[in-house]
Amino acid sequence: MSEDFGTDAQRTLLQRGRSMYEITVNSARHTYYGRTVGLVTPVDGPFDELAALARLQGNTNYAKVPNADMPDLLQMAKAQGFSPVHYARWVGEDSALQSADRIVADQPLPDDLSLEWLSKNTKPDVCASFGEMALGCGVLPPSFDALTGQVKPGMTLLAVAPEGRVVSCAAAVGFLNGAHPDANVECWWGMLATDPDWRGKRLSLILGARVIKEMAEQHGFSRFFTGVEPGNAPSEAVCKRLGLSDTAFSILGIADTSLLPGGRMTK
Repeated sequence: MSEDFGTDAQRTLLQRGRSMYEITVNSARHTYYGRTVGLVTPVDGPFDELAALARLQGNTNYAKVPNADMPDLLQMAKAQGFSPVHYARWVGEDSALQSADRIVADQPLPDDLSLEWLSKNTKPDVCASFGEMALGCGVLPPSFDALTGQVKPGMTLLAVAPEGRVVSCAAAVGFLNGAHPDANVECWWGMLATDPDWRGKRLSLILGARVIKEMAEQHGFSRFFTGVEPGNAPSEAVCKRLGLSDTAFSILGIADTSLLPGGRMTK
């Protein structure tokens, strides 16, 4: 199993992102974590370059924008016909590692669930269940190769019910390209999704902690970041429990709706 998940438009977007990564893989200015290629900051490329990346791929992002600069960038994106999304940039370092250790030690998985790390050897029906569950929660999984560490360091943890149905997931993938000085320091973390029937059991917290712990121990990452839409209280609560904090920076995502209907890559 190595196919990507999503609609035809979403899978095509992921394929365009992977092709763009092959072009930009040696650039310290660019980012990739299995969805599309972006720019680290506005200093790394003007808005016209970001716009070109969006038109070529269907979606792109600035990963770290000072909050004070976001209103102007959002206005520029709308003026050029893009569908923009503003995410608060949450980051955790030592506090995230300490919280993850504590949660892994103190928060057991419900007895009727098992954990499985996604890999190229994962059974096709489990892969299909994972994709269906994540997409049903409004979360587009990054490319399968990224989630399984075949492109960059990456790990994906699944909670599986006895009948083989995936009911929760979490993931992390290297974000900065190898030429960037923090390439082995900072990774993207997230893709927290839980089947509605299994919510309230702290599965995002339990799986998210294990992913942080394993990415640190196996790949040496010490800084974990994610994007949260301002006002998304459940996601903010999980981030706080895991030692991540809101920062003075934001993430700007922009979509070309002619290539990505609806203008949203993920929630």
